[in-house]
Amino acid sequence: MGGISLILRVVSVAPRLRRVVEGFITALPGMASVFLLMGIIFYIGPVISTQLSSADFLQWFGSLAQSAYSLLQIMTLESWSMGIVRLVMEVYPYAWAFFVPFIMVTTFAVVNLIVGLIVNSMQDAYSEKADQKTDTYRDGVLAQLKAIEERMAQN
Repeated sequence: MGGISLILRVVSVAPRLRRVVEGFITALPGMASVFLLMGIIFYIGPVISTQLSSADFLQWFGSLAQSAYSLLQIMTLESWSMGIVRLVMEVYPYAWAFFVPFIMVTTFAVVNLIVGLIVNSMQDAYSEKADQKTDTYRDGVLAQLKAIEERMAQN
């Protein structure tokens, strides 16, 4: 319990770190939508790959769970080409028509959506802080101008 309070204390003391954490927390609702999309893709993808390849590649696509794990490996680009796809393409030459769009959608589009959400949230957190500074500065200048006007009106 002491470790968690120390981490929270560090986050509350460091303003930049606090903004990073705030940005990440505000990105969570948007990330939930992206994860839901990923869940749909990771249900449809394993169903298709199990139906197409389970007869010849039981170790990768024998069940829905094995297909999901294999497609996760493919999505992360971890030995996907030499480890799985080329071997599948020896039996099914047009397997690339499934794997390439799957990689494009999952690896690039969805990962970029998550990164974009986090960056956007961080930018919003920083702009809020900048807006607060601008508002404070403007209010100070307006107060000084009002004081000058009052002195001039008295003279």
